[in-house]
Amino acid sequence: MRDDIQASINKHRKIVLVSGASSGIGKAVADRLSHQYVVYGGSRRLCSPGSWAHHELDVADVASVSTFVEYVLEREDRIDALIACAGFGLAGPVEATADDEAQRQLDVNVLGCHRLIRAVLPSMRARGVGKIIVIGSIGGLIGLPYAPFYSASKFALAGLVEALRGEIGPFGIEATIVHPGDLKTEFGRHRIVTRAADGSAYANAFRKTLRFYAEQEEAGPSPDALARIVERLLRRSRLPARVIHGTMLERLGVLGKSALPARAFELVMRVAYGPRS
Repeated sequence: MRDDIQASINKHRKIVLVSGASSGIGKAVADRLSHQYVVYGGSRRLCSPGSWAHHELDVADVASVSTFVEYVLEREDRIDALIACAGFGLAGPVEATADDEAQRQLDVNVLGCHRLIRAVLPSMRARGVGKIIVIGSIGGLIGLPYAPFYSASKFALAGLVEALRGEIGPFGIEATIVHPGDLKTEFGRHRIVTRAADGSAYANAFRKTLRFYAEQEEAGPSPDALARIVERLLRRSRLPARVIHGTMLERLGVLGKSALPARAFELVMRVAYGPRS
């Protein structure tokens, strides 16, 4: 009887999938959306949410992604929205990054997002409706020194979403990418440093810049600020091509890249992210 009542409730609420839901942005999004939507959060790490359903999900594993999406479709018969938050940060100089380290970064952040999108699109296309919101980064608009493959992964997501919008629009499906600046989450504590970084010619500058990143993240706003943006986006009938969320300085950085000559912008970046005493 209780299951029948819950099924009746769910029939009138949108079904939302959130990847990377065990911590950080993903958890904040799942927590906030669960007050209005039926939320299924997926992550590799186990968690016990009170207001949404958790399912194991490894975006780097095709079978895991398929199992997650099929599980939701079997229970709900539809997916109204995907919020792709799963990802991690790799830090280290370009010269001190091995192939396997770079490949893992791109596999999780880019191909992991692609696997989820690929899995949810058939059911969305069949219904002629759906929303896909990808969490990018301001690091996907401005290349971050000593986080080159993290930036590369987020730049790739921006291109993926831009191309995706042109393909799925005729089927009634909307997509966007949200580029947040620094947020106070566990992201920095989970950041992976390349094996050769500390023994490289860049070690001193790298560690100083990494401390700067950590300080900015610690001083950043709560991820709930970004979750509120996702919440507002889900209410819109049409999604914008992109959304930038950050401090005034971060927004000015993005604006400066488009307004300043390339060499002038590079000089600003060197001053902002260069070696510190």
